[in-house]
Amino acid sequence: MKRLFTAIIALLLFLCFCTGASALSYDIADTGEKVIFTDENWAYEKVNVYGWELDEYIGTATEVELPWSFAKEYVTTLGDYAFNYNTTVTSIDTTSKIESIGNYAFFGCTALKSIILYDSITDIGEGCFYGDSTLTDINLDDTSITAVSAYCFAECGITELSLPATCTSIGNMAFYNCSALTKLTIPESVTEIHQDAFKGSDNVVIYCYTDSYAHQYAEANGIEYVLIDRSVEYTFILGDADGDGVVTIIDATVIQRVLVYLMDDPDGMIELRASVDGDDLNITHATKIQRYLADFAVPEPIGTEVTRVIPAPTQG
Repeated sequence: MKRLFTAIIALLLFLCFCTGASALSYDIADTGEKVIFTDENWAYEKVNVYGWELDEYIGTATEVELPWSFAKEYVTTLGDYAFNYNTTVTSIDTTSKIESIGNYAFFGCTALKSIILYDSITDIGEGCFYGDSTLTDINLDDTSITAVSAYCFAECGITELSLPATCTSIGNMAFYNCSALTKLTIPESVTEIHQDAFKGSDNVVIYCYTDSYAHQYAEANGIEYVLIDRSVEYTFILGDADGDGVVTIIDATVIQRVLVYLMDDPDGMIELRASVDGDDLNITHATKIQRYLADFAVPEPIGTEVTRVIPAPTQG
């Protein structure tokens, strides 16, 4: 019966393509249970009456955008091993119709640097980004995944990552041997973390909430953590914009570069150190540092050690 059903689907799809689609080829697996259609860049499999799965990428482009549809129906799934051992693709846009990504879909993609994911994604398979040593740009917190699967980011190049509020668990070896990973933000929704989730990732710092499961896990396993719902005190040299411990003309230049968007200040620490009067960063702060270096009197204690409180981020 299953073979008959598969044959009927294949025939109907073939007739559909023959009446108006561009030239396509298709093949039926030896089992008679899998129908694969191919175009220039992709191999497609019909997964249900509503949509298609991208079975394999067979194109040659380095920047790839997944197709929205095939045969006038949405592509909803990226299959297992779809980009397996691809060494040329550098960036991928998954599109907002993709709902799930299969096991080891990007396994060994050693040239992959960035991938765009959407909130339509609810499931990312086991070992999905295993061995992607150059991957640093990924927005997992924009997805709706419920788990970080086993080996998902093993031996990956990510440096920091935030998990979405839909996530409830982190699997075995999920971040195995991620030596570059220094910041992982874990929401309160996570209530299960495998004992070996961070094996070999000795530089990771977990950012979490007080008394959350992640907080308890970090303490129990001797992993450094930061409680992101608490205000902290930070001691520094006032006016030391670049954080090297002394105030020089370079600090005035850093302020100017930040103000004209030639330098980023993602964590706000440059502004904290360079705002000598505590106001929002502005060109006056650079001027006051220059006056201080020229031995002109300034009302602020530039060049001395001060302590300021960094408020906890707003939750919600």
